[in-house]
Amino acid sequence: MPPHLSCIFCHSSGSSSVAHIVPESLGGKYSPIGRPGVTCDRCNQYFGQKVESKAVQSFPFSGYRLLQGVPSKKRRFIRMDTKLGEVEASGASGIIHLEPRNNQLRNLVERGRVCQFHLIAEVSESLAVVRMLLKIGLEQLGKHFYDVAVSDRVGEARAFARRPGRGDNWWCILCTEPSEILDTTAKDQFTIEITEHEGVLVSVMRLPGVTTIVPLEKRALAPTPGSLPEPHYRVIRATC
Repeated sequence: MPPHLSCIFCHSSGSSSVAHIVPESLGGKYSPIGRPGVTCDRCNQYFGQKVESKAVQSFPFSGYRLLQGVPSKKRRFIRMDTKLGEVEASGASGIIHLEPRNNQLRNLVERGRVCQFHLIAEVSESLAVVRMLLKIGLEQLGKHFYDVAVSDRVGEARAFARRPGRGDNWWCILCTEPSEILDTTAKDQFTIEITEHEGVLVSVMRLPGVTTIVPLEKRALAPTPGSLPEPHYRVIRATC
């Protein structure tokens, strides 16, 4: 094994730093670690600032971070604005803090007259979400099958993740199960699997209540409308 690998995204060499495949603000202490040198410092910083920072603020990851109490890398908890007021993760699964919008709502909450709130279950940052999932899948591939990760087979996936051109597009599948997000016993059930489906490499990420599926090859065809049971399964299309 060579002491240093070339970055799978920009081909620069000499980096030996180790980075999280999944951002800590999503996976917390369970975030898997990548292979040294697979992603250089510059590309890792780019993904963190330009892609992951947006993706983790979008559904379904925002709701997961809120309900599971996952802090950011700087140990800050996610805050979200709702019709009742601002909610903030507490650090404990299933427990959140609410700052009511006004005194009238505060009184209703304290009297138990209002005990529910709704989160918008729409992907607000589809481009960032898809690019982050590609980055995660490619780094997982690079961790175990480096030669494949730098091959032409996944070249279009690398390009869309790091430098998509105007009009370029990709897709992914989201599967959510809200009740499982509140499962306090499942925090360590965090997996990333690279599999092959009908000859196409696919990255599958599973965390409690959320499963994502993204093809690592451009030739993969998205499921036809109505072929997956909604709303648990959704096809997310992203265009640059």
